[in-house]
Amino acid sequence: MLLLLFLLGVAVLSVVRYLYVGKQRSPGLPPGPPGLPIIGNILQSPTTYPWRVYHQWGKKYGPIFTLQMAQNTIIMLGSHQTANDLLNKRSNIYSSRPRMVMAGECLGHGMLTLLMPYGPRWRAHQRLQMSCLSKQVSTTYYELQEMESKHLFGFSLAYGKRLTDIHEPDLKELDIIVENTLTTLIPGAWVVDTLPFLNILPKWLASWKKYADRLHNFESAVYLKNSANAIASSSWNWCKQVESLANGAMSHEELAYDIGIMYEVSSDTTTIAFEVFTLAALLHPNAVQKAQAELDRVVGLDRLPNFGDKNNLPYIHAFANEVLRWRPVAAGGVPHAVTEDDEYMGYHIPKGATVIANHWAICQDESVYDSPELFNPDRWIENPNLPLATFGHGRRTCFGQHVARNSMFIIIARLLWAFDIDYSFEEKSGHKVRLIPDPMAMTQGFNSKPMPFKANFKPRSPHMEDVVRREWDVEEKDVSVILNRVQKAQAAQKHKA
Repeated sequence: MLLLLFLLGVAVLSVVRYLYVGKQRSPGLPPGPPGLPIIGNILQSPTTYPWRVYHQWGKKYGPIFTLQMAQNTIIMLGSHQTANDLLNKRSNIYSSRPRMVMAGECLGHGMLTLLMPYGPRWRAHQRLQMSCLSKQVSTTYYELQEMESKHLFGFSLAYGKRLTDIHEPDLKELDIIVENTLTTLIPGAWVVDTLPFLNILPKWLASWKKYADRLHNFESAVYLKNSANAIASSSWNWCKQVESLANGAMSHEELAYDIGIMYEVSSDTTTIAFEVFTLAALLHPNAVQKAQAELDRVVGLDRLPNFGDKNNLPYIHAFANEVLRWRPVAAGGVPHAVTEDDEYMGYHIPKGATVIANHWAICQDESVYDSPELFNPDRWIENPNLPLATFGHGRRTCFGQHVARNSMFIIIARLLWAFDIDYSFEEKSGHKVRLIPDPMAMTQGFNSKPMPFKANFKPRSPHMEDVVRREWDVEEKDVSVILNRVQKAQAAQKHKA
């Protein structure tokens, strides 16, 4: 008992010293909401749709403003210009990550590439992942993406196995891992992220450590099991590729984490994007009609769209870009850390500060997008070079963006070619009532997706329904055959290079 009181006393004194040593707001920082002594803006931190609140604060304080979360200085970027100037143009000092204790250390044990500090170790993992996800390599996956035309293709690439049912245990395990990881990334949810020195406490005093251990043990076991099965399989897959490239320089667990993370990125982000697509298509039938007119003109009525049509379907690309802009998946952005003192717009940005590009605010930037609140694919026809913040900035831009974009293209093209998307109805007092989803109703957390809603997918014609069935009947469904063709295509690319 005396030991417990002593440890608690030391912890309290450490907290006071840790918080008091730092100034509430260093001179020269960008403006921001006034905070309280010692704790700064912690009590003002929004718990509901923080990215929208920060967007409004940006209108008051400017496109760059400061939040002081106890000892942690956070610089919020709310415009395309500020994000581009700092995270892209000065990426040499803005490419690291802040210390994220719960997700990065307690759960991931330092193996989550997304959260690794910038440096040689991150670059080594980045090289391995880019060997599977680069723009050039992504073109070798066209056949597999055409076969699946749904997000499950990512599992085939990662582990050399095809999932035919969304309820398969392998898929459910990985979905649990995604949810667990996102839970540990929720800003402000874990006291140890605000007061990282608390991580020195023993597990019996640190409940978050015991919770993270349970999640990590499950996560590691799933990743290692899937990796071992993939390496033992007869077909080419990402596990075999990264293991051969690593050549013993990394542990089996690290490599298994790399593949697991690559799958998670290709799965969760793409799935959310297609939920947003369905919401947008439901609420904006005029945009759907334009897309279908382009598809009918370019593709015709007797076959499904394929990647050979890619350069001739600008409105489909515009539709996909607008989906990504209108409701960005990681709406709050992913934190960066600045590794040197810097000056910008007359403000001081101190070394070690957390710098966050608010994707929601940037995608609503009125200086870049006319009427940004509207879903309008035509903006990308009028200006194909509009910036898009969805995949991040600088050297920490999402590795999987090219694969994700290809997935979006083929699935959007095929869904809009084959189906009309309409409202669902329910009976109320003997009348059919149209169920209209709220376009602003999104989930909370690191990734944000539409709240559950109903939509009705109806084949555009009996003939088109027959075409879909016919093309599926003649499709090569043996994933081993397709993956081995992927391997040959990548070998041919290397030979040409």
